[in-house]
Amino acid sequence: MLRLEQKWRSQLPTQSGGSKRTKVSATGAYSSSSNPETPLADEPGVDSPVRPQGSKKSKRREKEREEEKEHRAKMMAIKEKEIQIQAAMKEQELQTQRYIKEMEIKAKERKMICKYLMLTRLQ
Repeated sequence: MLRLEQKWRSQLPTQSGGSKRTKVSATGAYSSSSNPETPLADEPGVDSPVRPQGSKKSKRREKEREEEKEHRAKMMAIKEKEIQIQAAMKEQELQTQRYIKEMEIKAKERKMICKYLMLTRLQ
């Protein structure tokens, strides 16, 4: 009978077997004498028993949490780098636009100088 039962089930109080049991509530629920304060699933307000988390699963979950934190940190670093690159690109674009404006102004100045020289030569 025990080989078919889960290990964690043996830790929970049962209603059959054992001579060292005492009543813990007015409803007639029993608990083992080693831990009479243990709430039972029969009592109102107590959920059904939940299997405790194993050490392997808890280690795996902790490892997953650490990996998730590392992943978030990497993503934040990438996002910051991306923002820096975008700011640098904007600055470069502004410089390019300024250079183009300067070239246009210089071209207009040359054109005006050429016109002036032509007009002065004709007279």
